[in-house]
Amino acid sequence: MVAVFVPVLIQAELLPTQCDLLVAGAGTGGWGTAVQAARMGCSVLLMDETDWIGGQMNAAGVTSMDEGPIIRQQGIYHEFYERAVETYQKLGKSVGTCYYKSNSCAVEPRIGQKILYDFIREVNQKGPGHIEVSLRSHVVKVFRHGHQVQGADVESVRSNGLITNHVECTILVDATEYGDVLPLTGARYRIGKSTSDNIDLKARIQDNTWTAVIKEYPAGIPAELQITAPPPGYAEARLKKHFDRIQVADDGKQKLGFDDLYGEKTPWRAVAWYRGMPDSSRKDTPPYYNPTRTHLNIPQNDMSMTVGDVVDPAQRWSKEIEMRLVTLQLLYHVQHELKLSWSVANDEGYDSPYNRDRVARIVSERPSLKPYERLLQLLPPIAYVRESRRMIGVQTLVGSDISRSEGPKFFADAISVNDYSEDFHGARSPKDMEASLETVPTNTTKLPYSKRAGPFQLPFPAFIPESLDGFLAAEKNLSQSRRANGATRLQPSTMLNGQAVGVIAALAIKNKIPPRAVDPIQVQKILLDANVQLVYLPTAAPRSSPEWKQDQWTRLHSEPPK
Repeated sequence: MVAVFVPVLIQAELLPTQCDLLVAGAGTGGWGTAVQAARMGCSVLLMDETDWIGGQMNAAGVTSMDEGPIIRQQGIYHEFYERAVETYQKLGKSVGTCYYKSNSCAVEPRIGQKILYDFIREVNQKGPGHIEVSLRSHVVKVFRHGHQVQGADVESVRSNGLITNHVECTILVDATEYGDVLPLTGARYRIGKSTSDNIDLKARIQDNTWTAVIKEYPAGIPAELQITAPPPGYAEARLKKHFDRIQVADDGKQKLGFDDLYGEKTPWRAVAWYRGMPDSSRKDTPPYYNPTRTHLNIPQNDMSMTVGDVVDPAQRWSKEIEMRLVTLQLLYHVQHELKLSWSVANDEGYDSPYNRDRVARIVSERPSLKPYERLLQLLPPIAYVRESRRMIGVQTLVGSDISRSEGPKFFADAISVNDYSEDFHGARSPKDMEASLETVPTNTTKLPYSKRAGPFQLPFPAFIPESLDGFLAAEKNLSQSRRANGATRLQPSTMLNGQAVGVIAALAIKNKIPPRAVDPIQVQKILLDANVQLVYLPTAAPRSSPEWKQDQWTRLHSEPPK
């Protein structure tokens, strides 16, 4: 078992009253921003409303990395990947346990979190900048002078209750999962198919999921992890969510793939292998195609979402309870209908003060869930959020800019390359899209994967607010359409996009200019030095050669690549 590095929490009275960079949200985007900016000399306050860092990757338990061969070699994500490989090699295990192949990276949430903290600790030891982490903290008010953000009030949960501190900053970054700081700034944003000045609360957005990190218990499921009675609504959910499509029958020899996961008959091994992760709790090392630890994140526990489920606090809270409930229902089906010795993992560390407080509120409001309290405490502390508010920027990245079937658009001012497919979980019909931004092909998600995935560029202006200074977005809330968001929302992409935001912020702070005045060429030079690829076609020179950076530069600043 790998020991988890636990930071010393900053107590509210010790929160800095001033910092260069205030990052709200310690997910993959916020973490990438903080580490890069600190490496360039900034003082950073990185905070999260939960007591976990890593966002969708760790706190939501989505630990199978959605990466392509190009993105895996890039920048801070490559550093994370190499650290994950090294960590598991020391345990005699491999990160290649998911997606029906042996070369995709997967980690256990607690180990993913440890790796992120190790980076922070190393930055703080080496300098020149510094990162302070404040958990169970969130922005409740943003202060502006004209178009310039100057600071924020931060509310923190501490042993003596809620405490609010005012923190002045040069730049504020929204890296929250839902884009919750955006409306506090007064800046315009998009949500669903509407803009903030005319919100359609009933409009659909992508489905969310409350995952569960589960593992096999060969000696039998511990009593406290057994679901002895059907959770409320199980009978209806079993039919509506097609639980019966999951079956045990499997000779162990057939070649599985995505079709097996979405078919009428889904072998359990296909479910486990799809999101399989290493299992450091076991001394043996089962074959990668027969994992003993995975996370439940499949069509059967996706939950449909509307704009109102994001922007209305009461509605969001109610929907997040329902997300947890459908995952419990699915797990009951696994234990009782499939009769499998699997349950929630009791060693991930999700039984944290934040999670216990949230679950206590749930069972107080819904007494029928009291018998499932222990299981709820061991679910991830946050939902897997696929779509959030999106900043309206100087430029909006749209689907035609990233289309791999037609060829992505070339941007000479690119500061990031992503390579995930246009992946929609629900809300994909033309009526759900932003007609003012683009016409969306209805067959986008039906194209072969090779036509939906592959590298594309993100231009500098998509990271810059249309008029607000002292503010940047670093998660799923970049300036982009819904269709583009479907391809930029995963862990490696947000980590690299966050790294780009960290460079913009650090240059703006160092030169005492607003982010919009930063020279994209200077951003590109720093990112190239950090091994970040900025063009979407393979270069003539191998990445390991001294000519690689020059090749990138030539492609960026001469004629667009053919």
